Amino acid sequence: MKGPGLIESLGWTASYLIAQILALAAFVAVFVFVVFGSWPANTQEIVDLCLEIDLDRSFVPLGVTNLLCLFVLAPLVRLRLGRGAREYLMVRRPEATPLILVVGSILPLAIVSEQLYRWSMELWKVLSERFPAVGPFANGNAVELMVQFARAESFPILIVAVALGPAIGEELIFRGLIGNGLVSRWGRATGMVITSLLFAAAHGFPPHALATIPIGLYLHHVYLATGSYWMAVIVHFLNNLLVITLARYGAVEALPASPALLCCSAGYVLMTALLLGREGHPAPVTVAGPMLLTGSAGAATLHLRTRLIAVAAVLTFTSAFVWTAMAGV
Repeated sequence: MKGPGLIESLGWTASYLIAQILALAAFVAVFVFVVFGSWPANTQEIVDLCLEIDLDRSFVPLGVTNLLCLFVLAPLVRLRLGRGAREYLMVRRPEATPLILVVGSILPLAIVSEQLYRWSMELWKVLSERFPAVGPFANGNAVELMVQFARAESFPILIVAVALGPAIGEELIFRGLIGNGLVSRWGRATGMVITSLLFAAAHGFPPHALATIPIGLYLHHVYLATGSYWMAVIVHFLNNLLVITLARYGAVEALPASPALLCCSAGYVLMTALLLGREGHPAPVTVAGPMLLTGSAGAATLHLRTRLIAVAAVLTFTSAFVWTAMAGV
């Protein structure tokens, strides 16, 4: 089973966005029916109700949309793939040692992504000043909305609706369905890039979309290297969880950044990706003290040179993070 090609993948990306709109429309319809007891005579009553309760600024539609979207997409994916869905999606239990390895890369990955978002926002502001027509697109900035919601809503609800729901749904569509299809047709590198671009496009607001590209590439590599859909879901969930936690306590803006830290963070993520193995075959992992080390294919442990590089990546990142945080850079 090759899965979707490029044209079908574009259709699934659009379907992901349409499913969110349909889920939101269904929620509003049920909400209005409960309030009025029947469908209002005109749309103005619906608009007045939504404005009165600030529904357009409420977290509930966003959270409900993410969750309801799963009930729309999951059956469609199952129908598309047939009985071989589990094998195609690689729905397998993640192994403990690679999981611990990738969990350590969540913070470095977030630092790289956040800095890319900051640079993109600066560029966006310049473009908005020169081309005012692009200004309204900022209304779709899900990052700013999420920061607002994270400080006002119940944290357990945020975890389910913003961290867990999108992690399951987006991995199902982009890494599982689209990603496998494009990789089988275009090869590993090209398939990963195209899938990550579609994943970014689904996030709408250009600066946000650009910042998700490295996350998409990393998630796709984790998925293929470990051969586990749930591994990608866990990493995606933890990344979302870290972001909403930082946002809830106003720490996103305070996330340290410096040229040295960015380089060390990128190096850490790249080293983790290398240690996970290549061509969809995870490399065996051993624990040496607090460090996680992986061996090359067919070997029980790493060669000494690779061990030293891995140790250096962790130590340099840790040192750069502590120095940057203390220096307030």
